[in-house]
Amino acid sequence: MDGPSVEILLRRQKTMRPPKVLTLGIICFAATLDGWSQPVITVADEGEQPSISKDSKGNIGIAFGSGENIYFALSRDNGRTFSAAEKVANLEGLVLGMSSGPQLSMGGKYFSIVAPNRAGDLFAWRRTTGTSAWEGPFRVNDVAGAAGESLAATAFDSEGKLYATWIDTRRSVGGQHGVRPDEDSEAGYDMPDTPPVMPTREEIMEEIGGMPEGAAGVSLYPGADGKMYWVVLDPDGNALRAKDMKGYEAFKTRNEERPKPNGKIFLSVSRDGGKSWSKSEVVYASPDGSVCECCKPSIVTGDQDNVLIMFRNNVQGSRDLYLTQSDDGGSTFDEPRKLGMGTWVIHGCPMDGGGLDVASRKVTAVWQRKGEVFLSVPGQPEDRIGPGRFPAIASNGNGNYVLWNRGKDVMAMTPGRLTPEKVGTGSFPLVISLPHGDGALGVWIESGKVVARSLY
Repeated sequence: MDGPSVEILLRRQKTMRPPKVLTLGIICFAATLDGWSQPVITVADEGEQPSISKDSKGNIGIAFGSGENIYFALSRDNGRTFSAAEKVANLEGLVLGMSSGPQLSMGGKYFSIVAPNRAGDLFAWRRTTGTSAWEGPFRVNDVAGAAGESLAATAFDSEGKLYATWIDTRRSVGGQHGVRPDEDSEAGYDMPDTPPVMPTREEIMEEIGGMPEGAAGVSLYPGADGKMYWVVLDPDGNALRAKDMKGYEAFKTRNEERPKPNGKIFLSVSRDGGKSWSKSEVVYASPDGSVCECCKPSIVTGDQDNVLIMFRNNVQGSRDLYLTQSDDGGSTFDEPRKLGMGTWVIHGCPMDGGGLDVASRKVTAVWQRKGEVFLSVPGQPEDRIGPGRFPAIASNGNGNYVLWNRGKDVMAMTPGRLTPEKVGTGSFPLVISLPHGDGALGVWIESGKVVARSLY
């Protein structure tokens, strides 16, 4: 689908064995019977939370985690094949799950990976292009434990500057857009022992049956067993129905004395591929005390020091996507602007940060609201794509390539195809445009494997 796009003034205007990777990939023959010309290939037999990037030469990289190890695989042929995955590093307490994991960015001089640990820190590794050795770790956040939500995003600009943004949990005092960092404070976050197991929207609605009278929405909360459970809340946050009401009451009791979320959007910049970082600065703090604390932010760069960050806000109970922009390399940012015309009042975190891309000075975003995926551009009404979660987007001269989950299916909307079509089965899809307008490459997790598919 050649979705709507608008030109914006980008101012100036358990220890796991190393993944088994087949250089030529494993062809899933059934995948070629669904109307797509390219097969699904296996990049790694074991892996979680992949991240995908490309450099100016058209090379495509995938970073992912397995246990407490970080791996990297490289393609030099538009994603048709990938090298055997190499171990980049071991990070004690590596956080994997619900969009937390290694973040890969590939620049002209360096490849960089930034990853979170359970102590609330972000660490970077870099590799000089043309070499095989990774250097690191180098801590990104200047206040220990401040990246307590373990949700970050990175991007290089055309000049080789590497930007890292994250949800910061340090305690702070007033400043730009509401806060300035308190350098004497530290923040930590006790992550669950296992990533939460997410039910699908279809599973939730089937279990609920019909929505009770007075319901404002459905929220999810983590149980002691690592699974996510649903609860139907009224506008005041009172539980009307729950899959496990006793479990929900126990969850509330456990969290009564816990400090309220205080997540803010922070940024730091590296000029040497991640070895050293600038003092981290606040980009935005919600007037209600915290942005949506469990939704991963997105960051992309344009030309002439333009940096754009998208995040899910939390203002008066509405958890909508906002976009903020810098035209001076991240030194200052605009007041964030809400994306789309609708709103989502929800007493809980959707755990779904959406996706953002910019191409030819045009920006497009995809995000989820109430179990529906939308495509939007700044200042215009959103367009509904269809039911689902965890959308991702890549754009080029042909249009927009959007991937998302509909239950266990990986769905795609691409230029030239008028309706969404299934391209695979799995979770947490990502997509990146290929060089020279040659379509896009989708990546996701299928039965514990990292897989990829070219989309033409």
